[in-house]
Amino acid sequence: MRLRQRYLAIRLLTHQNIPAEPTFRNAIWNQLQRLYGELGMSRIGFWLTAYHPEKQSAIIRCQHTQVRPLRAALATIRQIDSTPLLIHVVGVSGSIKKALAFLPQLDPRHVVRPRKHR
Repeated sequence: MRLRQRYLAIRLLTHQNIPAEPTFRNAIWNQLQRLYGELGMSRIGFWLTAYHPEKQSAIIRCQHTQVRPLRAALATIRQIDSTPLLIHVVGVSGSIKKALAFLPQLDPRHVVRPRKHR
């Protein structure tokens, strides 16, 4: 049975420079691990699908049953590498195409397609 996914379209709110993609991904990863531990983090299925620091936008994928825990973890992030930052979830959808509709400023070419598991 195929697991269902949800895509969170998010905006990054800050007056300073947005952190680089690996720094942003690691900050979310570390926060998930701090809040939920290894097992809880693996259940969420976090994947940074698209990230565009110039447009202050990103799309994050998770399991369909884990949207609330992921949103809670995102809400607790207040800074990344001493850069004050708020993460605002603009919308949640079941497809990347619909998530891109929530973020019209994001170019579809910046979307990283998830690898299929074998």
